[in-house]
Amino acid sequence: MQVNRARSLFMGAVTCTAIAFSSASIAHGDEEKRFPESQYRHDVMEFVKYAYGNIAQLMKGTAEHDGHLAKHAQIMASAASMAKAAFEKDTRGMEGATEARDEIWENWDDFATRMDKFEADAAALATAAEGGDMSEIGPAFKKTMGNCKSCHDEYRK
Repeated sequence: MQVNRARSLFMGAVTCTAIAFSSASIAHGDEEKRFPESQYRHDVMEFVKYAYGNIAQLMKGTAEHDGHLAKHAQIMASAASMAKAAFEKDTRGMEGATEARDEIWENWDDFATRMDKFEADAAALATAAEGGDMSEIGPAFKKTMGNCKSCHDEYRK
């Protein structure tokens, strides 16, 4: 019962945050407007970016908030579980801003494999963070972020 309530609260917070981020990014008149699929992908990956930044601060000790590391790791794992699906629609040639390179859809099997690995490693990070053992969290975090870098190097403009 409590797990379902916690999950509902978490998903409500995620939804509110997504709306806020997408509204904020659309409000910037100086930037080329994203097309809807690009905006959705961008917003999903922004959750990863912000969770990463907060986890890094907590691990370095530049921010101290008991219990937050596990929560940020769960946010990252949740976003990672949606990431591959957010890229499934081939959007090559659509008008508007995007950081996605055409190679994503030209090499879909490789990209999908990387996204599956990212999802699994982010879930492992969330599990390690829940346990609270820094000797497990550090390597899990490094492995998860390595996935991000390898994919960005290959598939992000």
